[in-house]
Amino acid sequence: MDVTMKDVAKLAGVSLSTVSRVLNDSSLVREETAHKVKKAVKKLDYQINDSARILRTNTSNLIGVIGAGMERPFLANLLKGIEAEAREKGFALIYGDSDGEFEKEQNYLNIMKQKKIDGIILITTNYYNDLLNIVKNYQIPVVFASGYISDPEIPCVTVDNVAAAYDVVDYLTRAGHKEIAFIKGPDLDLLASQERLRGVKLALRIAQLPYNSGRFIEGDFTFESGYSAAEKIMRKFPKITAIFAFNDEMAVGAIRYLKENGYQIPDDIAVVGFDGIELGKYTLPTLTTIEQSGYQLGLKSIELLDKIIAEEELEDNKVFIPHKLVVRESINKLSAKELASIKNKEVLVTNN
Repeated sequence: MDVTMKDVAKLAGVSLSTVSRVLNDSSLVREETAHKVKKAVKKLDYQINDSARILRTNTSNLIGVIGAGMERPFLANLLKGIEAEAREKGFALIYGDSDGEFEKEQNYLNIMKQKKIDGIILITTNYYNDLLNIVKNYQIPVVFASGYISDPEIPCVTVDNVAAAYDVVDYLTRAGHKEIAFIKGPDLDLLASQERLRGVKLALRIAQLPYNSGRFIEGDFTFESGYSAAEKIMRKFPKITAIFAFNDEMAVGAIRYLKENGYQIPDDIAVVGFDGIELGKYTLPTLTTIEQSGYQLGLKSIELLDKIIAEEELEDNKVFIPHKLVVRESINKLSAKELASIKNKEVLVTNN
């Protein structure tokens, strides 16, 4: 049986498109990766034919990335993962930071279409339905890296936001908290924030605690909005014993407000965030959070997009990265016996 490019890709541990780039002497592929491919070619005695040598004429080896708030710690880490894997696979990147504005996102899409990009990664949740329609019309391969997309035709890479938010509230209720307030993301965020809200509602229902929409204060994922949201919470609900912020930056802002106003954390109020940014290890007290790897999210997004561009068969176009609840000083810790009762969940209890 003749050796195929697929055999070379499998042995080298790379994608078909990467093999194609190496065979065409693309300067975008890292030397180490190119060496692995050439070694596999030699070992398999692969005979390079014309179809293998010629990349599709309409390829640019360019990937477009559109997002909002790219300077934020979690998204910055996600971009590092995108950059590293894109470099590994021989892609160059074009960035567009939309500031969450739909017109900017449209403009970036138009510019990227003119550049004949091979594919696009969207890290945006505000107007994703409208963007999806545009991308579908452009017939550009796309991967969403900002939440779960139920449309079976749309690939996405995400953490299970519903399960992760459930884990937070489950832990809080097991630790004895019944008066919990929440700092959610903006109402325009139709993906991650809404998914986390679903997880919260599910956990409250299972814990037989009432759902009170007034206890969900809107933020915009910034330190400042977390600070002001905590102020509103304590003014309206002085008996609150725990705050769950839908990202770490808002949680840090909430901690700042609480400490400035004489609250002891976690004795008076427990605080939990979401994302696992590095800053949470150095706050006083250190921040309990849902840890997800932005770097892995970016890396897996490029991996998936590369397969789509190369028209490889996908096992699944919905890719989930793991999460775990990291328990630090900002929350009362459960006993070993109580922890043992939390089954099938990833919980890490630290000493600081």
